[in-house]
Amino acid sequence: MTDPNESRFKVSADEIRRYGWQRVLESCRDKECHNFYEALAAEAKRLQDAGDDLGHRVHALLYVIASFHPNYDMKTNPYGSMWSGLDGKRSLNTEDLTEEDLVALAEIVNEIEDPEYRARVADVLWVTKKNYKAAQLAIDAFLESAARLKTGDMWPPYTERLERAARIASTRGFEAFEEKVVTAVEDAIGEFEHDLKSGILCLRLMSILMGLDRGDKTRYAALAERFARDFAEAGEWHFSESYWEQAEQWHRPNKNDAEADRCRLAAAECNISRAEAGLPNQPSDFGYRAHWLGRGLEALRRAKADPQRIEEVHKKFLAMEKQSLSEMTTIEVDREAIPGLEEAERESQKQAAAHVRGHPLFRAVIRMANITRPVVLADLTKQYERISEETIWDKIVGTTAVDHFGKVTDVIDPVGTGDAAEEAANQRKRLIHHASTIHWPTKVVWFIEPARLALMDEHAVRRRDLHFLVLNNPFIPPGHEGFYIRGLQAGFYGDWLQAMHLLVPQIENSLRYVLNQNGVITTTLRNGIQKEKDINDLLPSDEVKNVLGEDLLFDLRGILIERFGHNLRNEMAHGLMPEAAFYDASSVYLWWLVLHFCWNGFVIAHSKREEPPSETGSPPESS
Repeated sequence: MTDPNESRFKVSADEIRRYGWQRVLESCRDKECHNFYEALAAEAKRLQDAGDDLGHRVHALLYVIASFHPNYDMKTNPYGSMWSGLDGKRSLNTEDLTEEDLVALAEIVNEIEDPEYRARVADVLWVTKKNYKAAQLAIDAFLESAARLKTGDMWPPYTERLERAARIASTRGFEAFEEKVVTAVEDAIGEFEHDLKSGILCLRLMSILMGLDRGDKTRYAALAERFARDFAEAGEWHFSESYWEQAEQWHRPNKNDAEADRCRLAAAECNISRAEAGLPNQPSDFGYRAHWLGRGLEALRRAKADPQRIEEVHKKFLAMEKQSLSEMTTIEVDREAIPGLEEAERESQKQAAAHVRGHPLFRAVIRMANITRPVVLADLTKQYERISEETIWDKIVGTTAVDHFGKVTDVIDPVGTGDAAEEAANQRKRLIHHASTIHWPTKVVWFIEPARLALMDEHAVRRRDLHFLVLNNPFIPPGHEGFYIRGLQAGFYGDWLQAMHLLVPQIENSLRYVLNQNGVITTTLRNGIQKEKDINDLLPSDEVKNVLGEDLLFDLRGILIERFGHNLRNEMAHGLMPEAAFYDASSVYLWWLVLHFCWNGFVIAHSKREEPPSETGSPPESS
C-alpha cells in the first residue's frame, strides 16, 4: 500500500503550469477522460524518454486522474481503480493521492479549460476533501461537458454526467445548482420526447428527476406510458418494460394505485412477449426464451395476475425449459489436444475473453454467466479417483485443514482406515479439497477472470445494467434485489471483499426463501420460540439437495461451510478472515456461481416446483 505521507509525483501547481498539457487535451478528438488518459500517458512516456523527469511526473499525475474508473452509483467516492487483479494488485485510485497532490490540483482546477477534465479534477477534490467550491465548479463543468456530449443515440456518456451533476447538486445548500440540473434535464426531455430512436434516453432523464423528487408526476407518467406502448408496437420489449415500470413509479406517489397496478401487469407481460419473439437470426434460442418466460411467470405472480394466465405461462415455461437442455454448451478446451499445460491455459483464456468481447453489455453479461459450468460431481469424482490410483499417499498419510492462524480445524484420515460412514465423510472432504485446490482455481484462471477483465475493458457496469438478472427472480426475495445487484457489480469491478460481504448472507437467505416456496419449513420451534435455521443446517439437508441438485449443492457447501473448502460463510461471520483471504479463487468462483444462478435460476427454481396436472439454463500499480 502507498504511504499516505509520501507523494509519488512530488509536483506543485507552478510546475504543472510549466507544461502544455492543456493542448494535449485539446488535441483529443473524443472529449472523455479515458481518451485524455491515453493522450496524457503517451506524453508522459515521451517526456520520460527525453529525460524530462519533472515533465514525466506532471503528466503522470494528470493521466492518473483521468484513469480513474468512475462508478457513479457510489454515494461516497465514485472513482476507483482502472483495473484490479485477483492477486490484490490494482491501478491507482483517489485513495493513493496525497495531500501534496490534492493541494496542487486545487490551485489549478479553475484554470482547466476543458469542462470534462475540469469536472473530473473538481469532483476528485469534492470527494476527497469535501471542497464545496470545487463541488459547485464540478456541477457546472459536468453540465457543460454533458451539453458537448449530448446525442440522441450514443447517449450514456451524456446522461452519466447529468446524473453526476444531479448527485452532487442534491447536497444540502446547493439548491441553486439543483435548479440548473433540473432545467437542463427537463429541456432535454422536451427535445427527445418524440424521438423513438433515442431508446431509453428519456427514461434515464426522467429517472434523474425522480431521484431529485422533482418533475410533474402526471405529465411524466403519461409520457412513460406513451413510450411503453410505442416500443411495444416496435417489438422493443425491454424498452417497453422499462417504461411501464417507470410509469408505475410515477403513478404511486400520486396515489393512483389502480393505474400503477395496470402498468405493473403490462411490464410483466413484456417478458412473455420477449420470450415469444425470441432472438433474431438464431436457429436455437430455447434457453433465452425459457429465461424470459420464467421471469415473466414470476413477475405475473408478484403482480397478482389472473391465476388462469399464470398457469398458462407456467405450462409454456415448463415446455421451453425442457427444450433448452438440448442447447446447453460451455467453452471446453481439450488439454491433451494442445501440447503443454501453459499453452492450454493461454488458449482457454483467449477463448474466454473472445466469448464476451464485442457484444453489447446485456449480451456480454449473459455470456459471462455461462462462460463455464458448475461442478459435475460425477466427473469430479472420476477425476479424483484417477489421480488417487496413481499415488499411494492418500492411503498412508492423512490430511489436515488449518485456519488463517495456523490452527488445525479438520482432519482427513488415510483411505480405508474408518468405517463406512467415516469413509463416506472423508471422501466428501477429499473431493472438496480437490475442488478448492484444483477445480475452482482452474475455472477462475482459465475462464472467469479472463472473461471478466475482457468485459470490463469494454464496458462500465452500472447497477441498472444488472436489474434484468434479479428483478422477479424466484431465487431472490422481494426487497433483496439491491444486495445482489451491488454484490454482482462489486465483483465485476474486482472488489471481492465487498462482493462477498454482500452476497454470502443473501445466499443463505435465498436458500430459505426457495425452500419456503417449495413448502419446506426452515425454522425450529422450541419453548414457543421460532428460530431460522442457518446455512450449516440448510446445506446438508435433503430438501436443499432436492431443490438445487447435488452438483450445485456441492459447490455451495464446499465454498461456504466446509473446512477443507473455503468455509467462507463461517469464517467471515466470525471475523476470522484477513482481507487478503477474500481475494481467493473460491470467492471469485462463488461470485460467478451467483451470476450463473441469477441468469439460470428461473429454470432451476420453477422446474423443481410441482407442475400443473396437465404437465408431466495501464496506469501505475499499487499493491
